Amino acid sequence: MKPFACSLLIFSVFFVQCSSSNITSSWHSPEASTSLQHGRIIVVGLMPESDKRLQQKMENHLADDLCNLGYDAAASSDIYNFETYKGQDQKQIIKELKQNGIIAVLTIVLLDKQKETYHAPKSMFDAAEADTNNFDVYYNAIYSKINEHGYYVNNTYYFWESSLFVMPNQELVYSAKTQSFNPSSALSLAHEYGRLILSDMLEHNVITNLNKQKEKL
Repeated sequence: MKPFACSLLIFSVFFVQCSSSNITSSWHSPEASTSLQHGRIIVVGLMPESDKRLQQKMENHLADDLCNLGYDAAASSDIYNFETYKGQDQKQIIKELKQNGIIAVLTIVLLDKQKETYHAPKSMFDAAEADTNNFDVYYNAIYSKINEHGYYVNNTYYFWESSLFVMPNQELVYSAKTQSFNPSSALSLAHEYGRLILSDMLEHNVITNLNKQKEKL
């Protein structure tokens, strides 16, 4: 196998096996609130019942990352059963959150989850090395390859949206859309997503590293 062909094959395998997440769009208010350190931030995941385990990990990881920056944050799944809020008046929900010291809500919404399966044929590189000046040799080499069994690859795509609302007026101060490809596990997806969202929020001064600020005092 030629060196270039080998490198291309290795890259293809690496791409299929590794997960990646990236922000596709991001918005922040020019008047983002600076009072988030004076109360609790609740992280709320909105996902189908079938993804409850993923929801808990996503909530917990993002809440822990906020705590590591010096904020008082918690996962909604550790404190509330948000199913009980169905049908309630919106003002009443906000009132209850405010009474519990909640000054902001950071959502993690699973907008879409897509799965696809495709057939990956065996490598054609060695067949391409056949004598292309001789049609019979070339035809036989290619024909033998396209009739060999390949393998099936399953890909999973996640499409997310996170928004930060400041209470009590439900002021939207930050929103970002993110996509993830083939996460190796729920834990790795939660870690990668939390790091990505908080890095973007820090970059746009929606939040700050409170622990570093304390060190300077």
